[in-house]
Order: sequence, then structure tokens, then C-alpha cells
Amino acid sequence: MKAHSPKPLPPARRVALEALFRCLLSGQDVQAALDTALSAGPVDPRDVGLATELTYGYLRIKGRIDHVLSRFLKDLGKLPPKMRLAMGVAAYEILFLDKVPAYASVDWAVEFAKTKPGARLGGLFNAVLRKVADRAGELLDPDFYRRDCSPPEFLSRWYSVPQWIADLWRRAYGEATALQYLEAQLNPPAMGVNLYGHPEADELFPLLAGLDEVLDIEGLSFAFPPGAAFEDEPEPPLARQSFAARQAVEALRPSGWDSPVWDACAGRGGKTRILLEHGLTVFASDPHEGRLAALRRELPSVEAFAANAAGARPPRTPATILLDLPCSGLGVLSRRPDTKWKRSPRDIDDLTKLQAEILDNAAERVKRRGRIAVITCTLNPDENQGLVKRFLAAHPEARLETEWATDPDSPLNEFFYAALIRA
Repeated sequence: MKAHSPKPLPPARRVALEALFRCLLSGQDVQAALDTALSAGPVDPRDVGLATELTYGYLRIKGRIDHVLSRFLKDLGKLPPKMRLAMGVAAYEILFLDKVPAYASVDWAVEFAKTKPGARLGGLFNAVLRKVADRAGELLDPDFYRRDCSPPEFLSRWYSVPQWIADLWRRAYGEATALQYLEAQLNPPAMGVNLYGHPEADELFPLLAGLDEVLDIEGLSFAFPPGAAFEDEPEPPLARQSFAARQAVEALRPSGWDSPVWDACAGRGGKTRILLEHGLTVFASDPHEGRLAALRRELPSVEAFAANAAGARPPRTPATILLDLPCSGLGVLSRRPDTKWKRSPRDIDDLTKLQAEILDNAAERVKRRGRIAVITCTLNPDENQGLVKRFLAAHPEARLETEWATDPDSPLNEFFYAALIRA
């Protein structure tokens, strides 16, 4: 008698599981992992959308999903890693994707479980996921996550963050503000676009400004609700850029900065673009060649070179230095939800040391009486206010001109810190 062959995984689930495996078990950033998984072969645009939703949605709510599954399995950790991911993604679908019938989620997950030879996981998957479907209403109620735990443990379960992050925010910002940050990181970020450098910017500006769903406008940047899509994407496509990051730059009033500006942690050039929009002369650097390649492609007029800002000597003396500092990224968990599952408290010490080295180097390289602009995308005083305070204490000749942070009420679901220092 011929053995039953499991059905192949539906494309969106195949891509999502591959992306999550690369992200959580091989250390790739989530978007890079998703891009790699999508590049394996042609995928229908509808499957691309579902794969993206499954990947990011699961990462945002992973802690809650793990708690649910641990109530129906004696030892969730004994499942092979990819099988555990499959059960988690299927549970996510059942609980949070109304358009996907529960039976369809159970079906593909059970079929996938059968691909593990000799493990006999099909029956286990079927039993656990049917319990999730049968008790979905209860599993969406916060009271389910309050059972047998302390209030801090509840926050970790319900808001799907490691305990240390919830504790850090409560200590640093107080209960009410911490809850705002916890809620924000469960949701997708606003979609931001920047028209600078687009050949049709003059024509596109009034069209975008006239859309009912626009949340905010700053210069040539726009904020739209999460998941917004344009009916006809222009060619070349609009440059995507965090609007909250734009707000952080604008809070430091770049129109008053002196040129040239050294964007010393430029990445792909998002903030370089804003400085150019303000008419500043900019040269840029980053230690990662891949990011620099993207910057050169998008902004070919900018002089760009590979350098580590902790010890680099710029090709000429900058009047202003912009430091988009490496940080723990706790302010942009809505955009990079994998970060919360990869960071640990030990990382903070290493990061603050690196930040201090970069800031000290900038103080040596900037012209006398020049300015240093500091920006981070984290919610941790040691990497923000504490960093600047320690720098000023060690450099009594410097003074703080401006200090700013995204309002906890922001609808953008991303949070930045910014400071402007006169050297």
C-alpha cells in the first residue's frame, strides 16, 4: 500500500516559516530574512502580503502565542524548532487572521507536521490547534494571561515582550507611560514616504497631501496609517522612510546647522536625504558596505565612504556631525519586532560603551564650536539622556542646546530620542 505523501506547504506559509527560521534561529534581521525567503522563486503578490503579515505579526505577538501553546503542551521546547514555529504561526492565524478559516490553518500545519519522519506529530498538531480554535474567545481575553502570575509577569505575557523590557520601561517611565509603549509595539508602524529626489515630486506632493488618510506632513515627508497602499505606485517607487525618524531630525532644527555635515552613521541614507532637503552639504559614512551601496544608489551625489564612527577621521573637518547612534532599538519594536527576542540586558552595556566612543570621537573631529546631533531609536535612558549627561560631565566645555523625545501619545508607534550639543 502506497504511503500518504504530505501536501506541499502553501507558498505564503513556506515563505513565512523560512523567514522566521532565518530570523530567530540564524540571526538575520527580519526584513532581510523575508527578502531572502521571497527570492527563492516567484510568489503571487497576494502570497507576498500574507507571508509578510504572518512573519511580522507572529514576531509581534510571539510571547502571547508561546504562553497559549505552553498551556496545551507539556514541553513546547521539545518540539523541533521549525515545527514549533509552524505550530505558532498556525495558532497566530487562528487567533488573529479573521479571513483565514481555522480549519485551513489546522490543515496546512498538520500536513507540515507529517514531514518530520517518525515523529508522529500530525496528531499532536491537530489536537493542540483544535483546542486553540475551540477556545479562541478565551485566548483573546487578557484574563487568560493573568492566571497564576504576578502583575509584571502578566505584562510580559499579554504585551508579548521579555520581562526585562517591561520592567525597564516601568522603572524608567512610570506605569502609565510604560503601558503606552507596550501597546504601541504590538501594532505596525505608520507608513512614511519621502519625495526628495523623486523626478515627479512636484506633481506627487499635492496628490499625497490631498489624500484623506494622511496623518502628518513635514517638508517632503508624509505619514500614512499602517498598511496604507497606493493604487498606482509611481516609477521610480516612493522612498520609504520612518516619519518618526523625520520628526527627530526636525526637532534639532537642521536648517540652522552649518555645513558641511558628516552623517557618520548613515546606514542607507534616510537621514542624509532629509539633510539634503534642507540644503546642507553632506558627506556620509557607515561601516557596512551593503548599506553604503544602497545610499550611493539612492543618493549618487553624496560622497560616501566606509568607516567606523568610533574612530574614523573624516576627509575634511565637519561643521556639524550627525550621529544616528547604534542602539538597542527598543523604540522601534513595531517595525523590527524580532529585536525584542534577540536583545538582552547584557547588550545594553556594550552599546553604551560603543555610543560613548562614537560621541567622544565626534567631539575630536568636529570644528571648534561646531555641533553634534545625537539620535537614537530606543526607549532606554542609559542610551539616551544618560549618555548625553555623561558626555557633558566629561566635556565641561560642551553644552546641550536641544533635547527631545517622541511623545508617548504618538500615533506613529515608533519612538526616538534626539539631542543637539554645541562642542
